[in-house]
Amino acid sequence: MSIKESRMDRLFLVCSNVFIGVFALFCFLPFWMMLMGSITNETEILLKGYSLFPEAFSLEAYRVLFRSSTILRGYGVTSFITVVGTALGVAISALLAYSIANKRNRLRNHFAFFVYFTMLFNGGLVPFYILISNWLKLSDTLWAIILPALLQPFLVFLMVSFFRTLPAELEDSARIDGANELKTFAIIMVPISKPIIATVALFYALAYWNEWFYGLLFLANDQMYPLQLLLRRMISNMMAARNLIPAGAATVNVPSLGIRMAMTVITIGPIILLYPYMQRYFVKGLTIGAVKG
Repeated sequence: MSIKESRMDRLFLVCSNVFIGVFALFCFLPFWMMLMGSITNETEILLKGYSLFPEAFSLEAYRVLFRSSTILRGYGVTSFITVVGTALGVAISALLAYSIANKRNRLRNHFAFFVYFTMLFNGGLVPFYILISNWLKLSDTLWAIILPALLQPFLVFLMVSFFRTLPAELEDSARIDGANELKTFAIIMVPISKPIIATVALFYALAYWNEWFYGLLFLANDQMYPLQLLLRRMISNMMAARNLIPAGAATVNVPSLGIRMAMTVITIGPIILLYPYMQRYFVKGLTIGAVKG
């Protein structure tokens, strides 16, 4: 019986590894095609299409992008939105989650209901636009992109689940030493909550870095366009790629197809570099609190 079970375990392990390997390959191939397309000569793309291993290499698309003030400005705007939005989002979500998880808070169930309610119902696009544009007067400001995504209910409840697993004795000892709630949270809870904070920060960073819809709704000044909105305009409009030519270089033959691929590569580059650093916290932050005891 044990020999049969061991064989079944090995078979399951082999099948799982093969499935994961094939799935990872399918996930990697589009990125590889995009990377190769960004360094392929425009003529070869027009004649032969995209290929896994191009014959004629060219870095002209990257030269055009890195000489463009539009791309550099878009990088700055997206970086500001991501850093500020992530910092504020994590801080507000952590404070709210700690308040909901704190048994001494008599209003914790009411707060939890209000957060959960927003996961099920919303006012719709038109009231949302009127609120941001007419009432809050946030049109043509970066706050129109930051504020609507500042609180994600799912991430709040993820942090609530984590805070409920922490021993109550930690808070009791802090109160005995004379610490108030805010000091207890900042000095005791935050240092031991790095896994969940890092996980939530990664979710917020991904959301803000990839945000383009709010920019499309509320930004009329193209000088404030984030990187993803520039990428969307470029993909939907071939002529938008030619607008990236730096001043004084009008004679350059812009590789429009290569620029699309190169723009996508440099857009997702920072997030890909962020994942390995956050990986050690990511799985732990998602699974902690799932098993009690």
